Amino acid sequence: MYKREYSLLFLLVFSANFFLSCQKEIDGSLAPGFTLPTPANLKPKLGTTWTYNYYWYNTPGGPTHFKTVKHTAKSEETLGGEKWLKIADVETDTTVYFLNTKTDGLYQYTNSNAYLLCKYPAAVNDTYTTFNDGSAEYFTVKGVNDTIPTNIGDIPLSNYEGVKAGDIIDLLWYNNNAWIVWKYQYKRMIVAASPPSTVYYLHSKMFLVSIVY
Repeated sequence: MYKREYSLLFLLVFSANFFLSCQKEIDGSLAPGFTLPTPANLKPKLGTTWTYNYYWYNTPGGPTHFKTVKHTAKSEETLGGEKWLKIADVETDTTVYFLNTKTDGLYQYTNSNAYLLCKYPAAVNDTYTTFNDGSAEYFTVKGVNDTIPTNIGDIPLSNYEGVKAGDIIDLLWYNNNAWIVWKYQYKRMIVAASPPSTVYYLHSKMFLVSIVY
């Protein structure tokens, strides 16, 4: 009788621990210590698909909206004499980026030129200029290869801060084997008032939850 009760108690404790270990934070990260490492020999290529949890806010302090977003490396395009992966949104079939890696990091092709997006390898406080949403954006490296729990494992992420006109516009977290793992975007919004005023706020968050090579 006692053995049966102890067995049942053990099963309940084990089940509870297993359930807790599988709980995910709102940012899509796994519980601490739960690791699904990205294989070091895998790199994004033609056909790779990234699945993200995407949260956005239409107004400062407004309700949180959510959807799952899938990006895929749909094709290879030759632009500026170089080959680029065309990254497209699976649902809308619209182009998100043209991306390629070089010896100093991840590049995007935009504004008829190649621009460094995520410098790698890098050192903290390195700076560089890229081009996003119609104008120059000034990036600073904020962290390099910090091991952080994510939904694809406890992996090294490098962190980049993009600024326009003194305001942070983009925060990017990059992994050499998965590319853009997390992304925050900030916006300025004109508020109808007398006189009108500008509000600066966090517009969206995007977290990688799976990658299929």
